Amino acid sequence: MKETVELRNKPELKIILNQNEFEIIDASEPKNSGIYSFGHIKKVKLNAEKTNWLFSTFTIIVDLFTGIAGGGKFKDKANLEVEMANQNLKIWLIDADFEKAKKVIEILNGKKQNLKGI
Repeated sequence: MKETVELRNKPELKIILNQNEFEIIDASEPKNSGIYSFGHIKKVKLNAEKTNWLFSTFTIIVDLFTGIAGGGKFKDKANLEVEMANQNLKIWLIDADFEKAKKVIEILNGKKQNLKGI
């Protein structure tokens, strides 16, 4: 069973799910690209885009004292974190399909759980 999930077209971001492994093709961050075993997955986490209130508040306070108007809302970008036995991947989901990313998380977590039961 092979399934390809295209999260973004340009720059290309695909995850190809095979029987025992998955492949990441990440044109914007080539170091993430590669073939990885489901058996090495420890944790998979999907982080939605959110406002970094601590940094945003800090920049507003600095702006008040310096008179420089550079503050505002700073956001942490959506990303997919894959923690494995020998490395950690952080895949940025800028302009990617977040719903498809949720689907990938479910599949990866399902494969991880199935391997634990063996």
